[in-house]
Amino acid sequence: MMLPIISRNAFLLATFAVVCTGAIALINVLTQPIILQQEQIALQNNINELIEPDQYDNQIIDSCFTVVDSELLGDKQPKQVFIATKNKQPIAALIQTSTFKGYSGEIKLLVGIYTDGKIAGVRINSHTETPGLGDKIQTNKSDWIYSFDGKKYQESAASKWEVKKDGGSFDAFTGATITPRAVVHAVKDTLIYFQKHKTQLFNTTANCGDK
Repeated sequence: MMLPIISRNAFLLATFAVVCTGAIALINVLTQPIILQQEQIALQNNINELIEPDQYDNQIIDSCFTVVDSELLGDKQPKQVFIATKNKQPIAALIQTSTFKGYSGEIKLLVGIYTDGKIAGVRINSHTETPGLGDKIQTNKSDWIYSFDGKKYQESAASKWEVKKDGGSFDAFTGATITPRAVVHAVKDTLIYFQKHKTQLFNTTANCGDK
């Protein structure tokens, strides 16, 4: 008499597992467009923060094209690049990048770089870092992200592009070193990417809207 009961319980557990898996998959499908929409809104807001309106006269959003570099831009996913120009002359490139070296999941960034290699600014597009610790990479949580403003990368001074705990020049957060370390490395790699591809970046035709 035990076998039918065990079989029935096993069937119920299996059914429950299938239903739960299906529900999770459905939620992911339904919420993904909302997440992408929120990330796009954050991206547009960050573009407006990084480049002052009087510094450019083109429609930056319309200047978008994509690039791929799994070594320097986080992964194999295409990353958007936006070009700011004034009087048809390049002013800055705003490059999306990401890192999975944080404490909790992917951190997506936007790095603005002037033509001379100086950082216009860095903003976080999205992350899932620990509230109260890793979320200090957000401008509404701390001023830490502004520490990149005006800095340049030079290979001869590469050691400075670390948190102070690792011998560099960037502060970490009290109780949280992993997140700032990941962001510093991501910004450094983006600057290296810019130096390697500067000419190409400022001569690529916008194509994000192509079908």
